[in-house]
Amino acid sequence: MHLKAAHVTISWALALSLTVVTALPHPQGFPILQIRNSSSAIIPTSPNAEPQGWNTQALSDLTKVASARSQLAILTGAFPSHGVFIVHDEPRAIPTSNILFHRKVNSLDPGIIWDSTYLWNTYVVSSGSFTFQKPYNQDFLLGGRFYQDQDNITFVPVGKQNTVVNTTTWMANIDGSLLVSGFTIPGTHDSAAQTSRVSWLPELGGTQYSYIPDQLTKGIRFFDLRVGSASNPLQLRHGMLELEGTAADVFKNFQDFLAAHPSETVLCSIKWDYDGSSQPSNFESLLESLFKDGTHGNWSTSSTLPKLDDARGKIVLLRRYTGNLGFYMDISNNTPKHTDSTEQFRVQDLYSPPLLSDGTPNYNEKWNVVQNFLNNHQSFNSSQLSLNFLSAVNIEGITVLYKPAVWANEINARMQTWLDTIENQTANLGIVAMDFPDVPSGDWPFSVKQMMAESGQSLVHVSGQVKLIERLILTNFA
Repeated sequence: MHLKAAHVTISWALALSLTVVTALPHPQGFPILQIRNSSSAIIPTSPNAEPQGWNTQALSDLTKVASARSQLAILTGAFPSHGVFIVHDEPRAIPTSNILFHRKVNSLDPGIIWDSTYLWNTYVVSSGSFTFQKPYNQDFLLGGRFYQDQDNITFVPVGKQNTVVNTTTWMANIDGSLLVSGFTIPGTHDSAAQTSRVSWLPELGGTQYSYIPDQLTKGIRFFDLRVGSASNPLQLRHGMLELEGTAADVFKNFQDFLAAHPSETVLCSIKWDYDGSSQPSNFESLLESLFKDGTHGNWSTSSTLPKLDDARGKIVLLRRYTGNLGFYMDISNNTPKHTDSTEQFRVQDLYSPPLLSDGTPNYNEKWNVVQNFLNNHQSFNSSQLSLNFLSAVNIEGITVLYKPAVWANEINARMQTWLDTIENQTANLGIVAMDFPDVPSGDWPFSVKQMMAESGQSLVHVSGQVKLIERLILTNFA
């Protein structure tokens, strides 16, 4: 599971401490992703050197806010895989053993009566942790790679997470002889439940920010579709909530993407999810007519899992309804661990963990079952399909206590921290199905932030450069 290095000269604009992905011709017609380490021509080699664009005098001449923002922009550009910390006057407990760059910069803060001079302490660090001093939380900036949980900051060490992945064609360099159960696949839970398309209770029913075409582009390859209604059995839904659109719309999205990217495959789970009536007798025949009409994708409907080469350009049916087509996923209700009788499939889907005694979410209980699946991951080319849901929600009667975004904010951050522990390893984690995997918590829509505040929940800020989908993809590669 290694990518070959490509030795190619790159322009100075890309001469950063990054790993860059390029596409080379493939004998079967689709590109192979090549990963290589670029040079570090514009990265200072000692704390005494200054990065390209840095001018202490010019920065000192700016006002306080302009100076701090300019410093951050220069340093995050020059040190994209490190942590940047800029603070007014009062030094913090910076992890000094890992400092790559440090400067003090004076700047003016224009006042009503007089001008006051601010002294910025500017640091770039490779890794380490520290805690804010409460009185000084108002004047600081963070950049680069870091996690923030309340007042605790952890700068992330340089590693595989600095790799740039072409997420539209990442399967092109996966060994085609592997079964589709034999490597890590990022996925989404209730994939069609975008907050913006849920007309009623969007913060309850919404589990995704991006629409499915965008999820495909971002690297998602497992999709969890729920359908059903009295008038249209193929109506999209999330539990009791009906969603805009139908399964046919999503299948067309798959077809369009795979036609443009034939190296890829899509795994599509379909579940009858309408409590108002039982599954109609013609449900599978309605689906089958779409599978075969030539305009809704080329489907693999075998009861056994195909090899990747046999699935490229196709949609692999994973069945969660009564029928005969596709690979059947026997999913036990709200369980921390379940393996079907054939041992061809295992799932973790503890989607409603019990609350703690004080009525708040039991994040540890959910994370522990997620982590158990991660720690007991399978070998590459495993014939057992593993499905690990990171999603959760708490509902009591008709009252929604803690919504999907609250759980995703916490569990996705823990997932990224866990990925740090296998930074230099490869691992088949199976399918990892997530809510809001492409929304770092600092970027939540205002309505979600407001909901969290009203629920007494705090945001766990994961830096925007920490890309969960891409890092899952990279577990397949050394």
